[in-house]
Amino acid sequence: MILSSKNICILHFTFLNAIVYKLLTNPAQVSGHGFVFILGRAMRLPDAEFKDDDPAVGLIAILLLYVGISDLATILSPNPDFLEVAVPFRLMLAFTVSGFAYLTPGSNIAISNSMVFALSFVEVVLQFWLYLSLREERSAAAQVQRPSE
Repeated sequence: MILSSKNICILHFTFLNAIVYKLLTNPAQVSGHGFVFILGRAMRLPDAEFKDDDPAVGLIAILLLYVGISDLATILSPNPDFLEVAVPFRLMLAFTVSGFAYLTPGSNIAISNSMVFALSFVEVVLQFWLYLSLREERSAAAQVQRPSE
């Protein structure tokens, strides 16, 4: 295991807070980031263009902040039962959003753009990594609790 589930939660919390900060201070920097641009071009998605006074950016930032705060709660009080239930739902939601953004380009520019796809793609990767880490920690704990034969 490269990172424990707690460290992945810290990484996710930090990533989300960095995105929230950049969305609130300079949203064009997030939508024009190289990773977002390259991933959007590779998937043939339209570019996301945000202005500094766009009200949707504030809503996106607040929603991402809420998800980050839920990660902060799991960091401060490790509760693997909560993570084992929440991570599959988060993974399913992120996979659905990225699939919808990829499969319906141009039909809904608010969702089918490079920034939404890039953020949901990173979310899929981090949540899958967290899911695998939780499974490995659970199996390691079960082997420790099992009496030796």
